[in-house]
Amino acid sequence: MVGSFLGSVATSLSATLDLFRTQKVRFMLTVSGIVVGVASLVVMASLLEVGQNILQSSSAQATGDDVITVQNDWDSLQNHPDAERLRHSDQEAIARSTLLPAGSSVTATYGMRDRKARFKEKDFEPYTIGIGPETLGVYNLHVEKGHDFSTSDHDEARKVVILGAKALDGLATPGDVVRVEGEPYLIVGILAEKADMGPGGPWSWNQRLLFPERTYRLNFDPSRRPSNIVVKVATPVAFAGKVKDYVLATRNVLDAILMRDRSVKSYEFEGVSDDSGTEALIVNTIQALLYLTTVFSMIVGGINIMNIMLVTVVERTREIGLRRAVGATRGDILQQFISETVMITLVGAVIGLVSAFGMLGVGTWALTKWLTPWPYQVEWWSVGLGLLFSSVIGLTFGIYPAWRASQLDPVEALRSD
Repeated sequence: MVGSFLGSVATSLSATLDLFRTQKVRFMLTVSGIVVGVASLVVMASLLEVGQNILQSSSAQATGDDVITVQNDWDSLQNHPDAERLRHSDQEAIARSTLLPAGSSVTATYGMRDRKARFKEKDFEPYTIGIGPETLGVYNLHVEKGHDFSTSDHDEARKVVILGAKALDGLATPGDVVRVEGEPYLIVGILAEKADMGPGGPWSWNQRLLFPERTYRLNFDPSRRPSNIVVKVATPVAFAGKVKDYVLATRNVLDAILMRDRSVKSYEFEGVSDDSGTEALIVNTIQALLYLTTVFSMIVGGINIMNIMLVTVVERTREIGLRRAVGATRGDILQQFISETVMITLVGAVIGLVSAFGMLGVGTWALTKWLTPWPYQVEWWSVGLGLLFSSVIGLTFGIYPAWRASQLDPVEALRSD
């Protein structure tokens, strides 16, 4: 039985290849829907997967989803006598930990409260904050005018300040002096404007005055207690999942580090949320709509194949009569034409796969050259699904032409020219 099946497959493959050799245009028109459908499936699956990972990584960096902020839980501090505020040693413990992903940045912010300030004849009350050397990078902040704090500014606690983009409405320039709580501070830089992701207003980075961490502690808050500890998580290039999932896993690592010296959890996390239902719904909807276009293309291709096979049955009527005359049963004829239809769709699927691999190569090169580094990646499940669906299409749309062929009267078929 196995030998009979293999023989049928070989015969069908031979007939398919013979059709391709003798009638190339007709063959390509026959399988065009399958070729387009399979190629689209493989290309879209790859682009969606890689594009989603790149988009999530870029979005995480732009919106701060790759940043974890640890802050005091004031409810816990008020209700539990053993609860402790965040300490400078907590920041150092996190920075030293080998459990943190390689390349991650750890910093802290100090203060964040409004203070009386004066610039020339203008009085204002900006929010002030002390920052570490890594803070600007962690929050994707950039100095547009002047420069960032130098190592000496941090180590020597110099009286210098960086202004938010709108802190003085563009009136100040680097080199000017602003007085805060009566003390003079040299303006060394002005930040580029940053889009507000929260309430904005005086809380916005655009409105703040930034001081080196040690400068802030010595002049405004000698407690050395950070308001927040901030970690920018570096996601490994080889990580194939969502950035959000990796950041949430890192948050569990921070939890373990901070609880080593605590009996009561007196802190909370801000940043990426583990509620991703809406995001997943949007992504899944987009994927479903795109994949449905592939399904429709392959169904249209199946209808085209059915029409061509019906024409083929008419053209091969005498051949069918001869086969019936030498003993072939209706079942044999049915199997022959179904096998040929499935083989045609599979050959079309293979052509589609080869085309998809080529298009992915060209697309990867173009995207890397003109957009962003884009890895060449094939989603092998899409390859298997394309072959499987092509077989189902061939089987489904080949049944009727095969049935028509099997129902031909052998005597009438032999009389056919």
